[in-house]
Amino acid sequence: MEYGETQEHRMIRDTVRAIADDYDWEYWRECIRQKEFPEEYWQDLADDGWLGVTIPEEYGGVGMGMLEMTMVIEELSRGGGQGGIIFVLTPVFGGITIERHGSPEQKEQFLPKIASGDMRFSMGLTEAGAGTNTLNIDTMAERDGDEFVINGQKMWISGVENSDYMLLISRSSPFDPENPTHGVTLFLVEDPANRDGIDLTPLDVEVPWFETQYQVDISGLRVHEDDILGAEDGGLYLLWDTLNTERIAGAASAIGGGLRAVDLAVDYANERSVFGSPIGSHQAIQHPIAQSYAELLAAREITYKACWKWDNGEDAGLESNVANLLSSQAATKAADRAIQTHGGNGFTGDYEVYDIWQTSRLLQTVPVTNEMVKNYIGEHELGMPRSY
Repeated sequence: MEYGETQEHRMIRDTVRAIADDYDWEYWRECIRQKEFPEEYWQDLADDGWLGVTIPEEYGGVGMGMLEMTMVIEELSRGGGQGGIIFVLTPVFGGITIERHGSPEQKEQFLPKIASGDMRFSMGLTEAGAGTNTLNIDTMAERDGDEFVINGQKMWISGVENSDYMLLISRSSPFDPENPTHGVTLFLVEDPANRDGIDLTPLDVEVPWFETQYQVDISGLRVHEDDILGAEDGGLYLLWDTLNTERIAGAASAIGGGLRAVDLAVDYANERSVFGSPIGSHQAIQHPIAQSYAELLAAREITYKACWKWDNGEDAGLESNVANLLSSQAATKAADRAIQTHGGNGFTGDYEVYDIWQTSRLLQTVPVTNEMVKNYIGEHELGMPRSY
């Protein structure tokens, strides 16, 4: 397995960090306060081609792999703000899913606009009664001629207000215990925030984010059969394929955020002097920061291995899940140690580290809970009995 960094990879890192450096923490705080999408940032990424990093060149993209996308996300997150995890909704849910599973017509319709920054995506998956058990979703699509009528409810859906399309996951046949993976369909729903049959209720979430979380109530939503991604009743494996890349992207965001926390802790520890010397000269400060750096580098290795397997057409399920687990834990711990290094300043709005901690802590719960990752490892990798 070879995934060592090339000169091209170093160029990617340098170029992406240059974009991130143009947008300071105050820019992101203003986006959060105003609940505004970071339009200028998004367009800079599009103009440099990074929104289409995995989209084939024939559709206006760069034609690189998941490893390169991971490096982009990592560097954007390490540059500060929330520019890394922004990649999950459109380049992953939209770009990768359609590139791998869309029809030729869908690829022509969507991929160039994703690459240019002219189209954004959200995804409607999570339900209150199902959680991470996608087989248990209740949203149902019933065929009516060449259309489907969809009814149901989705929870904790991000970015609907800024999306041109929603990748909506629905049942299209009742659950069959004899064939449990059958009966799930993926729909491409245009203009979900203004569509007849969709009502949005904002949810109050304390994590600082420029987009809103919603309860999405779906009643009598009509979607044409041409807007199915993949095959009717055959969407579950396509979804799992997408969720692996979501976990890799989430891991990259966590690693970048954790390294950002380490960078800020190092800067503060070198500048802050107590009793005549920088606090970073004391092992009680220095060792925890060094430990976090080591843990983040280790999490990065398993994340890159997941990328390598994905890019080479191998099953990356285990590595994607482990990357999500270890990176979220390492990032949260790094942010916690950065807060401790800053002392009381770590809890003020003048410093970034507390917000990094909130975002990192969130990644222990989404896109998949760490407990479910451990269940997966225990059952599918270690051969222990199902524990839930």
